[in-house]
Amino acid sequence: MPVVHVSWWRGAGEAERRQLVEEVTGTVSRIANCPEAAVTVIVTDVEKDHWGLGGKLAADL
Repeated sequence: MPVVHVSWWRGAGEAERRQLVEEVTGTVSRIANCPEAAVTVIVTDVEKDHWGLGGKLAADL
């Protein structure tokens, strides 16, 4: 069933991760017409000095 990977900059708290997982799960479940229990959401926190954007490290922006 659907697996969604979300990478974002480190710094969001547990409350934000909970909301993200809940809302992504609901949306994917509705669009894919599958039960919410079948949706996996993987959230990866990435340090800004490990994220490139426009040829620069995000930490430098």
